[in-house]
Amino acid sequence: KIELYSKTLEALGYDALPQFYEPPESPYSKPDLAREYPLILITGGRHLPYYHSEHRQVKSMRKMHPDPMMQIHPETAKSLGVEDGDWVWIESPRGRIRQKCQVFDGIDPRVVHAQHGWWFPEEDGAEPSLHGVWKSNINVLTNDDPDVCNPISGGWPLRGFLCKVYKDGVS
Repeated sequence: KIELYSKTLEALGYDALPQFYEPPESPYSKPDLAREYPLILITGGRHLPYYHSEHRQVKSMRKMHPDPMMQIHPETAKSLGVEDGDWVWIESPRGRIRQKCQVFDGIDPRVVHAQHGWWFPEEDGAEPSLHGVWKSNINVLTNDDPDVCNPISGGWPLRGFLCKVYKDGVS
């Protein structure tokens, strides 16, 4: 069963049929910002052996997948001077994180995908380090401004916001 027409949403005063709303931060809704941050960042794709932010401390799993990875299209990577295996910075208007580049032709050239949930159990757990959570965790880049919270679902724009990518000079 699928529900295309929602009587619940209608009763709450919203459109009963699905509608497209441009993300609050996109090349169309923020063209000036897109000049500085020309790529669209998506996140949240699952990567085995991890589940969300769990199991980074399990040595056998960490050996299988030791580094936070981001995916970028070959044409985009070439235009940025980035190669497979390079460490890169992913930056949004709210901050920047460092992840390892995977050149992948299965992604749109305008989009990059970054893994979420990263922390480093081998680093100090006390503040301010908190196991290196600020180094590669995608939440550093996301927007938690109440004005961008979806009024219908209460969700935050965790996928589809603007970023730029550049090579880390210390790879």
